[in-house]
Amino acid sequence: MAKRVFTEAERTEYREKMLAAGFDLLKQYGMTHMSVAKITEAAGIGVSTFYNFFPSKEAYVYEVLQYRRKMIPELIKMALDGKEKAGPAETRNYLKIMIDEDYSIFPSLSPEDEQRLLEMIPEKAKPDLQRETEISTMFFQQMEGIRPDINIGVVTNLIKIYVLGAEGRELLHDAAYEETMERMRDVIIYEIFGRTES
Repeated sequence: MAKRVFTEAERTEYREKMLAAGFDLLKQYGMTHMSVAKITEAAGIGVSTFYNFFPSKEAYVYEVLQYRRKMIPELIKMALDGKEKAGPAETRNYLKIMIDEDYSIFPSLSPEDEQRLLEMIPEKAKPDLQRETEISTMFFQQMEGIRPDINIGVVTNLIKIYVLGAEGRELLHDAAYEETMERMRDVIIYEIFGRTES
């Protein structure tokens, strides 16, 4: 059976529906238990339509990650809470939002999910250190009072470790998780501003 031909408007609409549904599906099922049938049901389309847009579930999850990444400026604005530039307090808020399951996809992905993405679509899922540094630099441009000797690579690595902690929460001591993440935020704030107080 031939693949259906969609108009550009239809392609945009269906793709948007599927990507928008991905965040809630990942939160509910995780990547392993999120099936193509669940994706298409949530988007209100047929299963065969999915493959007109994505070659695999892993490719779809990668695109959901990119879709959510486009929301970073909106999340930064939310963390700024009306201010023009972020200081330590606003940066701490943003770091909390980064791993908050209401906004972030990271807590819904396990380290195994990331490994599977890397194996299935290595050309896309491989860490892009230059891109990560560009995102960090964009983030730093929204801040005031950063230390003059800031090491962007160290801060980027610390943020990555922080996110990995959220992804692998089940591997950590649950009773100490919140305090651990708060201390990680302290370290990141110190590396950016040279102080932890707002």
